[in-house]
Amino acid sequence: MKNSIDFYLKQLSPLVGGTITGLVRTGPGDGAQADELYGLSITLPDGGKRTLILLSDDEGNGPGSFEICK
Repeated sequence: MKNSIDFYLKQLSPLVGGTITGLVRTGPGDGAQADELYGLSITLPDGGKRTLILLSDDEGNGPGSFEICK
């Protein structure tokens, strides 16, 4: 049975084999409640570039969190 994790893994799969080449930020948005977001710049094996912005939820209305595991 497919679930939401499968959906997100499919979305992330084109980044496999890429190299993190920088850090990005969106800059503050308009209004008092508009958060600045952050993420990663990724260079793909074929030379293409993608930006991965970390969000708190699917609506993208807040900064995200992450965990680093060994």
